[in-house]
Amino acid sequence: MTSAARFMPSRVSDPFQRDTRKFRLLSRLFTADDIRPTAEQFAEFVPYLLMGDAPADALIGYFMSDEGKQVQARVLFNQVLEQGRAGIDDLPTPLATFFDHVERVPLWLDRGRVELAAKTMRRTGGFAELVLRNAALMGSYMAASATKPLMFTGRLASKNTPRRLTETATYWVHVTRPQGLERFGAGFKTTIRVRIMHAQVRYMLAHSGKWDYQAWGHPINQADMLATNLLFSQLFLLGLQSLGFRFTATERDSVMHLWRYAGYLMGVDERILPTSEADAWRLSYMQYATQDRPDDDSRALVQALNDVPLQRAGDSLFFQQVAKLEIGYRGAFTRLLFGNRLANELGLKPSPMIVAVLATAPVVFAAETMRQAIPGATALMAKLGGWYYERQLAMELKNSGGHADYQAVKQLAR
Repeated sequence: MTSAARFMPSRVSDPFQRDTRKFRLLSRLFTADDIRPTAEQFAEFVPYLLMGDAPADALIGYFMSDEGKQVQARVLFNQVLEQGRAGIDDLPTPLATFFDHVERVPLWLDRGRVELAAKTMRRTGGFAELVLRNAALMGSYMAASATKPLMFTGRLASKNTPRRLTETATYWVHVTRPQGLERFGAGFKTTIRVRIMHAQVRYMLAHSGKWDYQAWGHPINQADMLATNLLFSQLFLLGLQSLGFRFTATERDSVMHLWRYAGYLMGVDERILPTSEADAWRLSYMQYATQDRPDDDSRALVQALNDVPLQRAGDSLFFQQVAKLEIGYRGAFTRLLFGNRLANELGLKPSPMIVAVLATAPVVFAAETMRQAIPGATALMAKLGGWYYERQLAMELKNSGGHADYQAVKQLAR
């Protein structure tokens, strides 16, 4: 069966019957608008569960074709991505079409807002990593259907989890570098590599005969790609604010704008990319209604992520104890952000470190208040944050014994 037939995957629930009171109450802190969609809006959103990424999927199809192999299309792709089209007299049409698409600068793009967003995110120091791992990544495991590509490819099996974290960290650091999303910036190129990796996995899953379209929709579909974009933007801001960080309305708007462009480059349909934080809450509501609950695969992924500090602690008893405290703090943060019910469904154990998490917010809030009051402090924190992330990334790459190459697996693990 293909995803071309119009149907509603079983993962979709009724958004007008599902209990969303807490979700809507939380949204009131950020927007006065009613985030519930109309029946017509929800009906328009559901088909995105059945859509892939047409430009990237077409390029993968060309890579797999006899002509693509003959002209070494993958080699040409890497050359154009890194160096541009100069020196290539006759670029094959499928490659030219794809690069015409990603090199198009949307009319709505504001480079100044993108740069402000990068500075805003980088000044959050090590707390950004906490939110990315224990809110954004954990959030991606909430829906059983969305975890299936990871499980089929084995990307987050325990032995591969550090590599996955390194790739995520590399992507985030590259995207938030100054001019990172310019055409030849590291963020632009890394985003396109991740997009092609997703398309390769989508191709493998679609041709595996094992993918359950009726239950899960299309593999790595538009709705799930949007969900990831919201985790890196809307949930990122929410997680940091829960820890005491203070952002102006302009800063929050700029962060959403950066991820709107990053989402465009990643292949998310422009029609569903949020234009504001309020828009993101409306889309998140619809996402909530199209996601199923966590399952055993979700809990396995959570466990693999939780075990990373212990893996890195080695045989030292002291560092193992420190790692257990870190695991407790991270899990307590996730529980505080997602609530007890979801944390329990993800297999996270309650931890007394919740007290430490709650104590973090007033300390950070006080420091943030001082930052806003001291001239030049915000710019200084952005520079220090940038130095911190680059240093941490270098150490991460050294410890992982390589670099983030964003290559799809050669065969499925299931």
